[in-house]
Amino acid sequence: MSPGRNAVGRARAIRVLIALIAVFACIGAVAYAASRPAHRVVGLGGSKPVEATPRKGDDGPQSKKEEPLLQPRFIEYPQAVSVEPEAQFRFHVPPRQQERPEAAQPGPAGQAPRPRPFQCRLDGGSWRPCTSPYRLSDLTVGGHTFAVRALNRDGKAGPVVSYSWRRAEQALPSSIARNEPVDSKPFSVELQGELEDLYPGFPAQELRVLITNPSPAPIEITSLTVAIAVEPPQCPAGNFELSPSSASAAAPIAVPANGSTTLPTATVSAPTISMLNLPVNQDACRGVEIPLEFSGEAHG
Repeated sequence: MSPGRNAVGRARAIRVLIALIAVFACIGAVAYAASRPAHRVVGLGGSKPVEATPRKGDDGPQSKKEEPLLQPRFIEYPQAVSVEPEAQFRFHVPPRQQERPEAAQPGPAGQAPRPRPFQCRLDGGSWRPCTSPYRLSDLTVGGHTFAVRALNRDGKAGPVVSYSWRRAEQALPSSIARNEPVDSKPFSVELQGELEDLYPGFPAQELRVLITNPSPAPIEITSLTVAIAVEPPQCPAGNFELSPSSASAAAPIAVPANGSTTLPTATVSAPTISMLNLPVNQDACRGVEIPLEFSGEAHG
């Protein structure tokens, strides 16, 4: 065999060997890629994790359903004018229609359900834990206001229900002692919607409120005021100005028996709140939650 043919043969053998090496390399790469975990992707830049596709019907962890705010109702309260230095209040939270009364605050198995937690205050004092019945003693002569609110399972306070009466220094005429025309009635006030952002110097914001009358007879509200229940941290209440409703004896708010009325109306304005433009840094008041408390007087 000539040297030329030997060179041609060696060249063919080398090409065949290179082709075989390429084939085996491809087979090895395919096998290696097939052995990679299914939740990762292999690319030129290396590998990166990929979110696993959730199974059908897997909605992930369910968020805890927040319990609604609760509104108490007075069952017993003192006369509008009394000479007694003591007063007793009874109150409760009426069960919702879709909820059994015994399921409101479930207790451990085999035990009675826990009572609803309440907080009470007298004459604008501090809120204190309380239960029904709640008895007051050593009342001074003059006007008094008792307020109560209920806490839900999340510890959030619901609308405040208040009642105002007066302790007189001497005996009263029989018509007053019998709770006739001057009988003061309890009612509740709830803010409708959320309070809009307040800015220094902006016009006062009228507070749309729902007034509920739990009495079996219509009432007329002759005064309605608003105050900051708890001063926000680092934001003094002096940054704000609050004005009462225009309700008066001449222009009362009429609320039907076991019904409700929304303010403002065509004839009576609602309470208002505004932020004063003070010559101090008021940045701490940005976006703070302002808990409001309403009080007033109503007669049947």
